[in-house]
Amino acid sequence: MRIGIDGTPLSLKLTGIGRYTCEICKALDALLPDARFFVYSKQPVVVPTISDRWTYRVDSWRGKKHLKNAAWLKFRAGRLCEEDGVDVFWASGTLLPWFRSAVPTVSTVYDLNYLVAPDSMARPTLWAHRLFFRRDVRKANLVCAISQGTADRLKRHLGRKVDAVMPPAVGGSFAVVPQQDIDRTLAALGIGPPYLLALGTLEPRKNLDLLVRAFLDLKQAGAIPGHKLVLVGGKGWRDGALTRLLQESAGRDVLSLGYVSDEHLPALYGGADLFVFPSLYEGFGMPVAEALACGTRVVCTDSPEIREAGGESPVYVAPTVEGIRRGILQALDTTHRPPVLDPRWTWTDSAQVLAKLLARH
Repeated sequence: MRIGIDGTPLSLKLTGIGRYTCEICKALDALLPDARFFVYSKQPVVVPTISDRWTYRVDSWRGKKHLKNAAWLKFRAGRLCEEDGVDVFWASGTLLPWFRSAVPTVSTVYDLNYLVAPDSMARPTLWAHRLFFRRDVRKANLVCAISQGTADRLKRHLGRKVDAVMPPAVGGSFAVVPQQDIDRTLAALGIGPPYLLALGTLEPRKNLDLLVRAFLDLKQAGAIPGHKLVLVGGKGWRDGALTRLLQESAGRDVLSLGYVSDEHLPALYGGADLFVFPSLYEGFGMPVAEALACGTRVVCTDSPEIREAGGESPVYVAPTVEGIRRGILQALDTTHRPPVLDPRWTWTDSAQVLAKLLARH
């Protein structure tokens, strides 16, 4: 079986969807030992070669620089797939290429941002989803979602019932970290305890501006005099107001580290007194599960999808300044850390679901 894969999520610094795609690919290699995999991208991918059965096809067409990622996927990826004679295509970024011949497709849906939180999306991405999302999800031969909440929204908004749910898993590196390893990582990053941690691309949906304001309110009230707020995440879009707020807050114990590689995240989680995740909307909420696996207390938005990630351990709040402020105080007042979250689902479990869908063709 020759499997084509949209490599667009793998061609940037790996964040949520990129990390999900990468982990699924690694697990697929073991589950489908007789398959050949072809990963198509506009730019070089940033993941290591998994095995000699993987071919990374970076488009050499000179005109690609004039195309946004969605347009490149539509106009170029299908042609490359047909040249390689793929038997089935995994739309790891949800949207489908245009094929001149019939190629079976499996699409993974992460969220419905363009409907639920359109103001949080970069304009090119928003318009690509408005133009293609509904049609592509309905056109795909098989559809899987990363949470039951996302599956429910798909049925409610698009009338499309999913064929499977493939939740993200917590990687083995996300576990309780020895104190000496935490100290070493914090020293390398130039921070020290006590601190609150937040993780997310600097864009409106992550709601980090309200977190910063809630933190500054608590500092001004003397409620958390010794704590810092550490933000981890690369630059996003429509982040001008947040960037200005961070600049104004730089001398008030608010630290923005930018993008931090995965190898440092377990120690960052483990060293935090509290992980705060005030996102306005998520398709699942991987960082919540990761923080809990590292033994860290969590405050997060109360939504069905995030509850799937966090279970009963977090303090759930409304994503407002007052809600975040109360949640932080409630969680810090807790005298014990939550039980470490045992992985309920592995990447192999999710990849096995996808492998069965791919094999149906």
